[in-house]
Amino acid sequence: MIAVLDGQQVTLDHEGASAAKLAPGRTAFQAYGDILAEAPITPGARVAFKFRKVGEAWELTELRAR
Repeated sequence: MIAVLDGQQVTLDHEGASAAKLAPGRTAFQAYGDILAEAPITPGARVAFKFRKVGEAWELTELRAR
């Protein structure tokens, strides 16, 4: 679920991803225009997402309605 949207940073409440060693909770992701243009970007919206780690940060590669 989208918790906070601040420019190109999207904070999601999520169930985690063990393969990526991402614990369940709230995580901020970098999201670029093409990802945001196709997504429901209202706080509270339930979403499915894909991501990757870039250095020490997380970056969304897909964000869509669930």
